[in-house]
Amino acid sequence: MKFKHKYNIGKTLSLAGLMMLATACNKERDVIIDWEWGSGLDATTQKEIIRKEINKKNVNMIFLDFGEQNLTDWYPAAFHRARDTLQTCLDMAPGRIHGMGTIYVSSQDGAHLPDVTARFPCGMGLEDSLWYTANGWKVQRLHPEWIK
Repeated sequence: MKFKHKYNIGKTLSLAGLMMLATACNKERDVIIDWEWGSGLDATTQKEIIRKEINKKNVNMIFLDFGEQNLTDWYPAAFHRARDTLQTCLDMAPGRIHGMGTIYVSSQDGAHLPDVTARFPCGMGLEDSLWYTANGWKVQRLHPEWIK
């Protein structure tokens, strides 16, 4: 004896679509936060934005995006202070917050200066250059011919 089942293809497809939508809504996502030192936002405000995003259940990673920032007039102590601020942000969710983008430093002295506390010349200390790179940012000299 054979049994015949009638399937309503429209209902089957609708159910499959709803299941896919439910799955898609629960997928983890990465969040990119644009970070610009001269934006007027203080570190406390930026940390609140990070905290709000990292506490969302569907957020996997947060990237602090520098874009391409020309910081050629910064001296080693300024980069070191910025590193301290950024480290407190990374510590909010270790392994889930990373950097991205490029930091352009002085073409003359670069990012291999020996003293991270120096206030002269412009450039970045080697220790800080390694830290920024290890945490996702690219550190590069800005050559004078690149300035438009």
